[in-house]
Amino acid sequence: MKHHLADGTELVVDIQGQRRPIIFLNGFGGYLEIWTAQLRPLLANGYQTIRFNYRGQGGSSGGYAASIATLACDLADLWSSLNVTRPVIVAHSMGASVLWALRADFPQLVPQAQVIVDQSPKMLNAADWQFGFCDATASNYQKYLTQARGHETLHGLVPEVMRPLISAQLKAPFKRQQAHMLLETHFQADWRAQVQIEQVPTLFISAQQSPYFASGFGKWAAALNAKIQAVTIADCGHDIMAEVPAAFNQTLRHFLRQTC
Repeated sequence: MKHHLADGTELVVDIQGQRRPIIFLNGFGGYLEIWTAQLRPLLANGYQTIRFNYRGQGGSSGGYAASIATLACDLADLWSSLNVTRPVIVAHSMGASVLWALRADFPQLVPQAQVIVDQSPKMLNAADWQFGFCDATASNYQKYLTQARGHETLHGLVPEVMRPLISAQLKAPFKRQQAHMLLETHFQADWRAQVQIEQVPTLFISAQQSPYFASGFGKWAAALNAKIQAVTIADCGHDIMAEVPAAFNQTLRHFLRQTC
């Protein structure tokens, strides 16, 4: 289906199931197909899955968003129009930045629970922060804006995800250089204060072999906020839900049983 935003942009949206909504947020350059391996078990357990592609990506119309704030506004528009009540939000990579921006800018939209998948609340490393992206600092992060840093997976994606994802990529290729402004706002953001005041049950799922982030930011968050839990999943890289879906789905299911 297509969701029409106020400015005329059309978002590609996939909704399956009827009850207990879960909204999935993609990472930078991501496609809704990355969540394919989560659909069957969630639908079988009575959840409604809501996946969508950001503006300008994966068949959604318009140009690439210029900021995280724009994507947060789009998410708020979609959430309100679907008339869902307190959905769970599962956010991968940059999608977590979109979620944190939503929580800061639209406090009236309160999820039932949140899941952060391999994303530090601050991308830039500093003297007081060692959990940033690779070696990125305020003085050198620009090198990552237009050029990707190698493989983000450890063993690749499972075929169940790879097949529909490749098809989607061929139909609507992502042009990284044209989206560099969006990525820059992601790098510049610091969501540590938002994480510390969060009152919604939140789970940080980190990848033990993430090529992007040193492990520890989830434990940092859990130590400062009793609403937060942290889990590390082994034998995978950045795309945990599509590399080791069985382990990811079990972790997600356990968290949902606790909070929903």
